[in-house]
Amino acid sequence: MLNFITKIIKRSITMARVKSAVGTSFYREGSQNQQILENFWGNGKTFTTEDLTADLDILSPGARLTELRENGFDVRVVDTNNEGVQGRPSAVYKIMKKRIYA
Repeated sequence: MLNFITKIIKRSITMARVKSAVGTSFYREGSQNQQILENFWGNGKTFTTEDLTADLDILSPGARLTELRENGFDVRVVDTNNEGVQGRPSAVYKIMKKRIYA
């Protein structure tokens, strides 16, 4: 009986730990998509693909953003004021809190 109770307690602690990390109900904890959600989902912060590469060591940020969109996350390109800058402006993204579909 004690062994059974110990298993239940360990399982509840593990589930509580998983629920505490942002995005773990959608992606495995520590995955690149989960890291993006943990840092930028619904908090109003904007980011570029260069930020994802430099800060989170994500080498294919465009592919990760496409995967997030395909899984129903509202990843938007935000308008930026790039007056006076020559060349093509870099895209700035934001992930809205509400998903497009569940």
